Amino acid sequence: MSLISDKLKMMRDLLDGKIDSAPCFIAGDRMHSWEICRNRPGTAKIAVGFSRGDARVNFPGGDITGRENQYYYAVISRGRGGAQVRSDNLIYGSGGGKPLFELAEIMRDALRAIRFDPVSDEQPDYVGMKEWDLQTFGIDAYEVQIWVGTQLPLMAPLQATLEPK
Repeated sequence: MSLISDKLKMMRDLLDGKIDSAPCFIAGDRMHSWEICRNRPGTAKIAVGFSRGDARVNFPGGDITGRENQYYYAVISRGRGGAQVRSDNLIYGSGGGKPLFELAEIMRDALRAIRFDPVSDEQPDYVGMKEWDLQTFGIDAYEVQIWVGTQLPLMAPLQATLEPK
């Protein structure tokens, strides 16, 4: 069984420093992703995160068998810099780096190929790539989404201490 935290660490390790030397960080939520992606011109950064888990109800009994679709995202960004034409960063690059569209495509292909726990997790399904929702914050960024079908523990749930310490 692979945990959400394990999958996020695997995504981080897969992407960290491998796309235009961009460091990759695990984000707690979308606002944290924005804090990670704020950066100076020419520097690419990546934030990965978990967005939700949905009971798999697309087939009879799926919800009671412990199957879940877990949704993950990765955002890659680069500061805009002083270019007169805002799209220059997207198609020509910035600070000697590759164009942001190309970096996003490399990230997409890496996430489409990632494999988690072969026993409990299915091959990830690519959801899509889109302009990041937080464009109003003044950064160019693109988000790639995947979902992973996973088997939740049936007989041995994760242990938790319910008593206060």
